[in-house]
Amino acid sequence: MQEIMLFPLSSVVLPEGKMKLRIFEPRYKRMIAECSKANSGFGVCLLDNKSAVKRHQLSYLGTWVKIVDFETLDDGLLGVTVVGIKRFFIEQVRSESDGLRKATVRWLTNWSTTPLSDHHLLLSEQLQLIYQQFPQVGQLYSHRFFDDASWVAQRWLEILPLSKAQWEGLVDHESCHPALSFLTQAIEIYDDCSGQG
Repeated sequence: MQEIMLFPLSSVVLPEGKMKLRIFEPRYKRMIAECSKANSGFGVCLLDNKSAVKRHQLSYLGTWVKIVDFETLDDGLLGVTVVGIKRFFIEQVRSESDGLRKATVRWLTNWSTTPLSDHHLLLSEQLQLIYQQFPQVGQLYSHRFFDDASWVAQRWLEILPLSKAQWEGLVDHESCHPALSFLTQAIEIYDDCSGQG
C-alpha cells in the first residue's frame, strides 16, 4: 500500500484518459508543486457533495494521474492536463492542516486491452460522434483506440453523468465487460427513445 495526495472532483478520469484541471485553491497549488518537484502524481476520485456523511462523500475507487502539460489560463489561473495511469482502492483517508486529503491506497489492475465485438460497435460509433461534436474533448487524444472495448468503455464512464454509486459499481470489476453491458443497454434505450420523437 502507498499514501498519495487526493484531488476529489465532480468528474472522473480513468487509465489512458485525459483531463484538464483548473488549479486555484492553495492546497491544490501545493499538491501540484509537490508533484512537479518529485516528478510524481496524485489521485483523482469522485466527490459526492450530496452525501450527508462526510466520509461517504469520496468514492472508494480512484485513478492515479500524472501531469503531462501546464498552461496559464485566460483568467490567470494555473491549468494542468493529466493522464490516468492506474486505478486504486482507498483504504484510509486523512486531512492535512490546509485541507489537502491524503489516502492510503491499494493498487488495482487496469482493464486489459479487449477487441471490440460487433455487439458493442454502436458504443464506438457514438463516442466518435461525441468527439466530433465536442472537439475540446476529442482533441485531448492524439491516439484514439476505438477498436479497444476497454478504452471505449472507460471514455464513456468519464463523460456520462453517473452517480458515485453507479460509477463505483461499474468500475469495481476486473474487466470492462459489466461496463460494456450497461453502456450498450443505455445507448440502445436512448436511441429507441430519440427515434420515437
